Order: sequence, then C-alpha cells, then structure tokens
Amino acid sequence: MGDLPATWSLPAIPGSIPRLRRNLLQAIAGRGFDDGAVGLAATEALTNAVRHAYHGSPGPVTLSVRQSAGRLVVIVTDQGGGAQSFTARDGSDRGTGMGLPLLHELCTSARVEPGRSGTTVTMGFARSGA
Repeated sequence: MGDLPATWSLPAIPGSIPRLRRNLLQAIAGRGFDDGAVGLAATEALTNAVRHAYHGSPGPVTLSVRQSAGRLVVIVTDQGGGAQSFTARDGSDRGTGMGLPLLHELCTSARVEPGRSGTTVTMGFARSGA
C-alpha cells in the first residue's frame, strides 16, 4: 500500500502512461477500490492528454490521487491546448469518442475541464462493494 495523497509528473509521451498507471495502482493497492476500473479510467485520461494536449513538443502530464474516507479521487492534468470542444457518440458536445462514456461507466463521478492553461480530468471512485 502506497502513501496518499500522491502526485507524479512525467512528459506527455506514450511511454509515460504505463509508468504512471503502475505508480497509481501501487499507491491504491489494498485500499478496497476496483484496481481494474481505476487503472483503465486513468489510462484513458492519460492517453487523451498524450494524444491531444500538446501540438509539437510534449509538455508535462500530472497524475494525482487522494483518498477521503471511502472515496478515491484521481486527477489527470496537462498544460496543453487539447481539444476545445467535445462531441459524444450521441452527437452532443461532450466527447470525441468512447472516452467520456467509458469514464462515466468506470467512475462514480467524472469531470473534464478544458481551459486555456490545459485540461483537468477529475475521476471519483467508491470502494468496491460500497
């Protein structure tokens, strides 16, 4: 079981995703959360940062995690331009593909906040069986 809260920051390149996911899963091990759901949701958010945040040379992507009682909060942030509009599969302006619906399936709460200084994805998880 790792220490919480924890934060890691690496370049937004594909090779950083497995390392950040591994750090996250080590930090939450034994805390009663669905490791598969947390890992998949974090991977989705990290992949979007790597693919969409920076145009040209990569900047940083940061993964943070904290626990409060029976709730886990995972935050992925970047400092890039990213996608400024989101179009969901149903045609609404919520996402460009499967990512947002997937986050909503895996998380008890999920919020994507694009802005001029980057994008923040905040994901909440309840303990397994809660």
